[in-house]
Amino acid sequence: MFALRGIAVSLTFFVLFYCFLSALVSVSWRGLRWWLKATEQSLADLLFLLRVLPLFAAILVTLTFVVPSFQLLEPRLTGEGVGTMPIALGMTALFFIAWGCHRVVSAQTRTSRIVARWVAGCQPLDKNAQTFAFRSRRHAPPLTLVGMRKPRVLVSDSAVELLSADELEVALRHELAHIRSYDNLKKLVFRFCPFPGMAPLEAAWSQAAELAADDAAILNMNDAINLAAALVKLSRLVPVAAPPACTVGFVTGSLHERVNRLLAWDEARKPRRRPIPRWAALPPLLLAVFCAFVNYGPLLSMTHEATEWLVR
Repeated sequence: MFALRGIAVSLTFFVLFYCFLSALVSVSWRGLRWWLKATEQSLADLLFLLRVLPLFAAILVTLTFVVPSFQLLEPRLTGEGVGTMPIALGMTALFFIAWGCHRVVSAQTRTSRIVARWVAGCQPLDKNAQTFAFRSRRHAPPLTLVGMRKPRVLVSDSAVELLSADELEVALRHELAHIRSYDNLKKLVFRFCPFPGMAPLEAAWSQAAELAADDAAILNMNDAINLAAALVKLSRLVPVAAPPACTVGFVTGSLHERVNRLLAWDEARKPRRRPIPRWAALPPLLLAVFCAFVNYGPLLSMTHEATEWLVR
């Protein structure tokens, strides 16, 4: 009974904390772009962190505080049973976990099945050198990034015939930026964090990731024009079936915004946005860890009192 109560208490806190943080993130992220004067890559990184924060924060707090507080401070020789509310909330937590696992397995299975058809018979785009780009058949999307452990860019025959050499080169640099950012893996992580109302945040991340890849691909005005031309040309091709979740297509996001942004590209007039250093979160994180270590005993007592109140 003690172990059952511990599991119920931990799952209850996990689901309440996860839902609270998810709801908070879903209503608070929208103004981020307006006050954060940073590069698109930094914005994409921050949106990704906000999207996965509720799940990982709930897991961390539960394992760090809730489980130890129950093990150390809850009397073992007590006749206290498990109430209806903790059981219901615990079942809800298990539902979220099972739902996330199902979404991950389903997305990965569907992606693997479809990509296997796309890569059948594909050949390296450049046979004289090692490359991440492969020429696929006409039934594949014009230009798309597949795979996570060994990512590859598939370029259809129609895309090769339609694009000039310069347009194809800059389009491949765009996809290479997605590879360096592990965007396929990030899309799979999203599947493990289900919560209603998160679709707009995921769409905003996708658009920021596309703009960041555009920025990484262009070095001068000619590159910007070639990338815009590639977007327009490939958007006119007859679309194939909707791509699976764990792939990144080249013709993605708001094409109107991307094309207009590329055509207005000017090195001298670019907004002076600075990247946010990835180590910027390290000092506050270390401070939080230090404070938690110093006050760990009182925090365990407070956590135990809070969980006792929750399950009454």
